[in-house]
Amino acid sequence: MLNATAAIAVGIGLDIPVPHIQEALENFSGVDRRFRVSGHPAGVTVIDDYGHHPTEIRATLAAAKQCGYRKIHVIFQPHRYTRTRDLMDEFASAFSDADSLLVLDIYPASEQPIEGITGETLAGRIRGKGQTSATYLSSFEDAVAAATANAHEGDMILTLGAGSVSQIGAMILERLQASHVSTFK
Repeated sequence: MLNATAAIAVGIGLDIPVPHIQEALENFSGVDRRFRVSGHPAGVTVIDDYGHHPTEIRATLAAAKQCGYRKIHVIFQPHRYTRTRDLMDEFASAFSDADSLLVLDIYPASEQPIEGITGETLAGRIRGKGQTSATYLSSFEDAVAAATANAHEGDMILTLGAGSVSQIGAMILERLQASHVSTFK
């Protein structure tokens, strides 16, 4: 709403006719991978977001919390070894609005690994802050199994990160749909 209001104000300031502004807002489909809802199988909302910086993560989780979900389950894939190293403490306190957190291996984005900088290290640092329980998992399959096992109707599963974590959404949807169908057999 704030962005739409700002766009209206700028449009008016540039003397763009109001009907043109209205049409542009009506046709705006959003930004790719920003709080994109993938589906709602078994009453669990599956959302993907590109957030990969602690500030973005905090903002995304604050918005998710305002949506009224029963619980917010996060699967996070850190992006780049250098970013994880340089922002380790900020990441460690960025997930306080998550009810559960699964941390995957770092998506390298062409970087070489840095000794001691891993998804497992990050999960340990997050646990050390005591704000959120964090579990390190090395595979997408394990993350999907863990997230779907803990999610119930009214919950959200949120995939976060700039790497390949967006691929998990389809796997989550498939697993939730399969478990929902088998419940009714």
